[in-house]
Amino acid sequence: MKCFAGQKLLFLPGLDGTGLSFEPLRPFLPADLGVQVVTYPPRRKLDFAQTVQWAGDQIATDDPPIVLAESFSGPVAIALIGSGRLRAKCLILCATFARSPRPRLLALAGILPVAAMLRLPFPLFLFKHIVAGGPASAALLAQLWKKIRPLVSPAVLVQRLDLIRRTDVRPWLPRLTLPCLYLQAIGDRTVPAHALEDFTRTLPHLRVVRLQGPHFILQAQPRKAIEAIAQFLYEIALTDNST
Repeated sequence: MKCFAGQKLLFLPGLDGTGLSFEPLRPFLPADLGVQVVTYPPRRKLDFAQTVQWAGDQIATDDPPIVLAESFSGPVAIALIGSGRLRAKCLILCATFARSPRPRLLALAGILPVAAMLRLPFPLFLFKHIVAGGPASAALLAQLWKKIRPLVSPAVLVQRLDLIRRTDVRPWLPRLTLPCLYLQAIGDRTVPAHALEDFTRTLPHLRVVRLQGPHFILQAQPRKAIEAIAQFLYEIALTDNST
C-alpha cells in the first residue's frame, strides 16, 4: 500500500495493554512500514496521568507518526496529542470514547468479584454473545485471551476498568486539529454508538467509518480496518497535495 510508504505507525493497545491485539493486523500491513507498539505495565497499577506518562515515555521523538489508538487507549492518545506532548500525522480512534461509555455497568466492577472472574478461562459462548459478537471472531479472541490472561494481573485490569469509569478527556478534543478517523464497530456491545457523539460534536473534520463487527473490530476485521485506514491516508495525501 503506497499510502503507508515512508510512514511510521504507532499503536496504543486496549485494556490488556500487552500490545498482542496488534498481531492480527500485521499480515495486512506492508513489511517496510515502521511500527511501534506501546505497552502498559502488566502488574502495576497506574492512574490516568501516569498511564499517559508511561505511554509518552515510550514514544520516540522523530517524525510524526500515524497514531492508532484502540478502546482503552483512545483517551490516552487524545491527552498525549491534545497536550502537545505527541506530534502526530493523524489520529485513528478505534471503538473508543472520550468519557466513560457505560458508567453504571463499570460501577459494578467495584462491587462484583471481577478480579477472581478474570482468573478463570472464559468459555467460548461468552466471547460469542457478550464480547465478540460472532463465532469466527469469538474463536480468534478466545485464543488471544489465552495468551493475554497469564500476562496481566486481574487486579490491574479491574483498576483500568475503574479508570475508564472516571475518564473524561472531552476538554482536550478541541485541540485535536490534525486529521482524525473514527472506526466504529456496528456490533459493539462494549462501547455504545452514542459514544461517537462526543467526537462528532467537537471535531468537524472527523471522518467516521463504520465496520460490521464486534468491539474488537481490528482483530475481527483486520483487512477491512487496514483498508479504511489506507483510504483515509490517501485522502489526507490528496488534501496535502492540493494546498
